[in-house]
This record gives sequence, structure tokens and C-alpha cells, in this order.
Amino acid sequence: MAEYKGIKGFTLQFLSADPTANRGDTWYNSTTKLAKYSAVTTAGAWATGAALNTASGDGASCGTQTAAIFMGRVTGSGNYNTNSEKYDGTSWTATNNLGTARRSGTGIGTSTAAVVVSGQTTGGGVVTSVENFGGTSWTAGTAVNNAKRGMGSSASGSQTAMIVFAGIGASGNGTTTSESWDGSSWTATPAMNAGRYLTGGAGTQNAVISAGGNASPSPVSNASEEWNGSSWASGNTLGTARYGGGSAGIQTAALLISGGNPGVVTNVEKYDGTSWSSETAVPTGKSKTTGAGTQAAALYIGGLSPTTATFNFTGAGATLTKTIETD
Repeated sequence: MAEYKGIKGFTLQFLSADPTANRGDTWYNSTTKLAKYSAVTTAGAWATGAALNTASGDGASCGTQTAAIFMGRVTGSGNYNTNSEKYDGTSWTATNNLGTARRSGTGIGTSTAAVVVSGQTTGGGVVTSVENFGGTSWTAGTAVNNAKRGMGSSASGSQTAMIVFAGIGASGNGTTTSESWDGSSWTATPAMNAGRYLTGGAGTQNAVISAGGNASPSPVSNASEEWNGSSWASGNTLGTARYGGGSAGIQTAALLISGGNPGVVTNVEKYDGTSWSSETAVPTGKSKTTGAGTQAAALYIGGLSPTTATFNFTGAGATLTKTIETD
């Protein structure tokens, strides 16, 4: 049998981990004992990611596809809890717990500088509690003005610059209120055009897209709104109305993943700053799921019914690592 060097003119690299590869690179991963190569995707592609340690859904998340945190969620036992897990691109690791048990809060920031805002506690009450993560442990932050669950947020914001919006409060209806954080205080910002909760949110403090959600009085919305730092304006509608989908990216390059309508949908849509269009569907749809990362490199995490499943998305035209099949 001919050797690889005899065919290609060079030897196959033996590496202990997959490298940052360019199109056409080929190597052997001595850890996984798999030969691999890199190619350019012609369409967006989903791949199974590392499993969470605890089956969960209706939590909060933030970060990137290879460095994320998932916190405050409903577990397989149905409890609202203080659990949080951090992802390093390979596996999920339990971190120190939140101070307040919750579900359906919202997350902003990075895996080492995260914020979780509001949410619902066991017993049904919504809280104004805010907690900050410094990479190791959670500490109490300044409480938000409006206690809600199912809020949207500027997930790509930071611990010192963020906005939260929409959500459901004690009244049981979707709200239009929004407020921003400047590192020292929460300030009420102009109201949204329509009240909703479990909306998808992507962007930064002064440039956000909010999409879908449960609306009042209609049950499920396909509407979107944009925040420009001073006011909310109606955007183009989604192709599929949904609530509780995962979101990733920024205002001009967002991804909205799965969700409920009221049954679960696998549909994924991407936003280019003007309009929504279809993207490759997820393998498994979930409602009350969450996301992290960018439009081109997203992480889709958990969902209800509680699950340990996560999936990685690679956008069209990106370099994708594939395994060489052998007999």
C-alpha cells in the first residue's frame, strides 16, 4: 500500500489537538486517533457539541462558541436552581453556584466576566437580583429596576455596558419596558413598541435586535424591533413566529435558533441588519433554549424538556474540520 508521503510528497502531521486550520490542511489527532482535514462549508452546518453535566433548560447564557457560560436554569428534577457551568470549547465544567436560584433570567458578557439579570425563583416570584461572575465565583450586583423573567438583552454587551428589555413581570403580561446599565446604575430607557416576553436578543448596549417572543395579546410574535441607543423602531418580520428561541450575534448579524410556536420548531433564521432569511435548521428543536457566540460560529444550549444536548453552528464559507472516513 502506498504511503501518504509517496502520494502527496509530504508526511501527515501528528498533533495532540486539532489546529486552527486552513482549507486543505490534513493531520492526525493522536488524542482522538482520527485523521482529519479542513474544508470550506457551502452551507451553514450544525454539529453535536459537548453534553452539559446536568439536563437543563430555560437558563441564561453568554460568551462565544468556545468559551461560554450557562446558568440559573430548570433541571431534570424540575427545580429552579443556582447551578452554572462553563464551557472551554471541549467540555462543560461546573462552576461555583449563583447566590439566588432562578430560571428564565438573561445573560450578558463573557465566560469570565458574565452577568445574569432577574428571572423567576421557586414559588413563582420574579426577582430584581443581578449577579456578576468574575471567572470563579458569583457576587451580588446592583438590582435591576423591573423584576421580570424571559427578558431579552444585549448579550454581546459587558458587565459595565448593557441593556435589558421586554419580559414578563408580576402582572403576567409581556412588557415594553427597557433599562440600561452604565457600570454604576440602571436607567429607564424608552419603551418598546409592543410588549412581549421570551424574545430573542442580540447586540450591544446601543445596537440591539429583539425578535419574536410571546406577545400581548397575541400568543406568539414574528415581529422584531431595533434599538439604536436612543429609541426602538420596528424591524422586518421573521419568517416563522416563535418564542423562547436561542440567539447569537450582533444587531447586524444575528441568529435566532429554534423555539416554540407553540409546538417546537427547528427553523433557524439569520438577520443581516435589514431582513431575516432562512438558515440551516437545527437537528433537534427546543423551546426555552439559549445561545451564545456569533452568527457564523454559534452555540445552541439546552432547552425544555430539560436536556444535556448542545450543538455548534458553522456558517457558510467558514473553515470546517472533518474526519477522514476509513474502512
